[in-house]
Amino acid sequence: MGELTPEIENVRPDGAMYDLIMSVDPAGLTQEELLTFAIVTRRLRASCEYAELAALAQVRDTTELAMAIKVAEPALMRLQETAAALGSHPALAERFRGGDIDLARFAAVQERTRHLEDPAQVSHVDRVLAEVAGGLTRSQLCRKTTALVATADPEGYERRCTKARAERRVEFSPLPDGMAKLMWTLPAAEARELFQQVCADAQGLPADGRTTDQKRCDVLMERVLGQRKEWNVRTFVTVGMETLMGLDDEPGQLAGYGPIAADAARELAMRGRWRGIVLDEYRRAAAISKNTYRPSTLMKEFDHVSSGGTCTAPGCSRPIEEHDHITPWPGGSTEPANLQGLCRRHHHVKHDNYSVTRDADGTTHWTTPLGRQYSTQAHQY
Repeated sequence: MGELTPEIENVRPDGAMYDLIMSVDPAGLTQEELLTFAIVTRRLRASCEYAELAALAQVRDTTELAMAIKVAEPALMRLQETAAALGSHPALAERFRGGDIDLARFAAVQERTRHLEDPAQVSHVDRVLAEVAGGLTRSQLCRKTTALVATADPEGYERRCTKARAERRVEFSPLPDGMAKLMWTLPAAEARELFQQVCADAQGLPADGRTTDQKRCDVLMERVLGQRKEWNVRTFVTVGMETLMGLDDEPGQLAGYGPIAADAARELAMRGRWRGIVLDEYRRAAAISKNTYRPSTLMKEFDHVSSGGTCTAPGCSRPIEEHDHITPWPGGSTEPANLQGLCRRHHHVKHDNYSVTRDADGTTHWTTPLGRQYSTQAHQY
């Protein structure tokens, strides 16, 4: 192993890889080599994180170790809890050891599966995640894990959601320079609806020198003070007919968030307007069409449903802000098969110097300026 070529990006980390990275001056690398350098460096770091966690699982005296490595002991003890999951998640731990996922992603899985008491359920989640975790960001992996846990143990998930609701709160934290942080923890459906409304309020303001974040902050304060009262946004929740009728407790899907408890999904469904969505054999939303340039309101709603409410660019978990023609109009028609929901940044990036294609099964392929290709799958229910 002597050169920074794309071929080494998927090689299992070892001493030779470390020697190569430490012998290279990043300032002298091309853009393609820098990409490879960053990928390999992250794989090495993840592999070292695995080694540290494996050792930590054997440490008995956390006080002495905390003193030696200058880490707060409570933080070290939390890491030990994550280390214990190496044994209960062997398939995912092997991906971790090989640098395919990092500590942040492994810890996110451990946090979301620690309530599962049935070893068979834990094993099932572990095997499924090991197949896909390497291609997911932390946010995407969190949603995937939550969905698997909710499906594997719907009754337990319902109980935990009910318990978590009782822990809603508002917290105040001082910040430097005369600022402070106000953190509001509340049920996902309510938080999603409020955030959508704040975004819509901010978007409706004229250009006046304020950034989008500043406008969102200001309109939220106006709502808290009662200066804004109307609500004009929709929150999308997808729930199976059997769950809606109370025949089972399969979790619903809140667009832009992920699985929510069956009772919460039923409550939202009772308060809103319904639309029937037909799923294909792969549990993906089926298509509707309209031969105009601008997508209809119904078509935009369908785009939210088919994508789970988040930007469909690889690795992005921002909410959908704009709707893009994959094949530009009028060459490409205005129908779901040719539409994708994107955040504003990825919509602009796509039109700058990225190309996008979509397969018949809904898989979308993005080709970067360096010629690399990344794919995203259609959202499954």
